[in-house]
Amino acid sequence: MKNITNDKVTAYICQYYHPVNEDLAHLREIGERDNVPIILKETEMILTTLLNLKRPAKILEIGTAIGYSSIYFATVCPEAEVYTIEKNEQMLQAARHNIAESGFENRIHSLFGDGQEQIEKLASQGITGFDFVFIDAAKSHYRRFFDAAVSVCVPGALIVSDNVLQRGMTVADEYDTHGKHKTNSRNMREFVEYITSDQDYHTSLMSIGDGLAISTYRGDYEE
Repeated sequence: MKNITNDKVTAYICQYYHPVNEDLAHLREIGERDNVPIILKETEMILTTLLNLKRPAKILEIGTAIGYSSIYFATVCPEAEVYTIEKNEQMLQAARHNIAESGFENRIHSLFGDGQEQIEKLASQGITGFDFVFIDAAKSHYRRFFDAAVSVCVPGALIVSDNVLQRGMTVADEYDTHGKHKTNSRNMREFVEYITSDQDYHTSLMSIGDGLAISTYRGDYEE
């Protein structure tokens, strides 16, 4: 069977994408125009399904960028509290502006710094109990972001890691045409191996967008 994942298939899927509202549609236009790494349309489509099924009360995001996804989470989950972490100060300033414009300042808490370090600070403040996590930050550091996030999650939490295929470079070195991403590719392969083999998680890999890993934290659950 031939590989059905290609640009034509993606374009076909994306023609059925509908923005959550006009404000997010406008923010997506800005992100795509400025080449900001916001979630892809097809990724957003599956996230909407997951969020409607999970109905999380407390969402943790690692990688805020301009705030598109945190605003999206707060919109789709009107009862949820969102904590989002960004290491790039300029990006975070833009995100905070966009969050203020969205009217979600009271429900979206934006934090500046390294993902793991900020999660450890949350834990020290007693801010835990997350039931949905979205990881979309520095690809070489997914393992430590993931482990830190799990430490503040409840059993049954859903952890979504974005861009795990890295335009195919995770799958095979031939997609890294200039050989500039070997470390990222190796680290991501090790991360995928970890989350798919560790008995504390049930993980499914999906070739949606740039690749999604959807993990359920088993916690205290037993077979």
